[in-house]
Amino acid sequence: MSVKRLVALCTVVVLCGMLAIAGTEFGPPALTMIFKPLTTLLLLVVVGRPTSAFASFVDAGIALSLVGDIALLSDGNLAFKVGLGAFLLAHIAYVAGGVTVGVFSPRLLVVAALVMTSTSFLLATIWPGAEGARAPTVVYGGAITCMVIASWSTLGGKLAWARLAAAGALLFYISDASLALNRFHRPIPHVSLLSMGVYWLGQLGIALAARGGLLEAADRPRLAAEPPLPGSH
Repeated sequence: MSVKRLVALCTVVVLCGMLAIAGTEFGPPALTMIFKPLTTLLLLVVVGRPTSAFASFVDAGIALSLVGDIALLSDGNLAFKVGLGAFLLAHIAYVAGGVTVGVFSPRLLVVAALVMTSTSFLLATIWPGAEGARAPTVVYGGAITCMVIASWSTLGGKLAWARLAAAGALLFYISDASLALNRFHRPIPHVSLLSMGVYWLGQLGIALAARGGLLEAADRPRLAAEPPLPGSH
């Protein structure tokens, strides 16, 4: 796919997402019913035919996210549990994808510490209102924390567009945090802008990272912590 076509496709994804959000904010609800699943479905087109294990896991994550999006079209508790389960599996798929191309660096320890601290504060904030759903909420919090860390581990590795994966994971985290706060703490005005808009931007970043493929060994950036080769002094 040419760059122009890829940009056009991404524009369509954004426009469909805007229509879904408009349906939630202004109506009619039918806009959300149609364009919410369609926006996520189009992310599979962005990825295209998987060319790596990372892309295959991203495809799986997007497909599971589609199940979650459809489930969350309803406000019922059962629908919420189905959606939570689907997105939990999606995060696990993204973690698995990140592991296939991830590398260790000291930066990753800082990211891990920051995200784990953020998740701890988030869980503490929603804890009083999450009675009856605390155990799955903790599990989900752990999964999305690992997803962010795994995505950031791709920086400096063989994933060509790793920065998009890292940024996308962070946006996905913000989106899920807004959903948790809105449901278990207090309502957030115009939460759909976060729970849907930021979510799709994050998913788009991850999908584009999968589309970008892998770098050849000679093109990969060397990590600052990598020891010099013998005789290179």
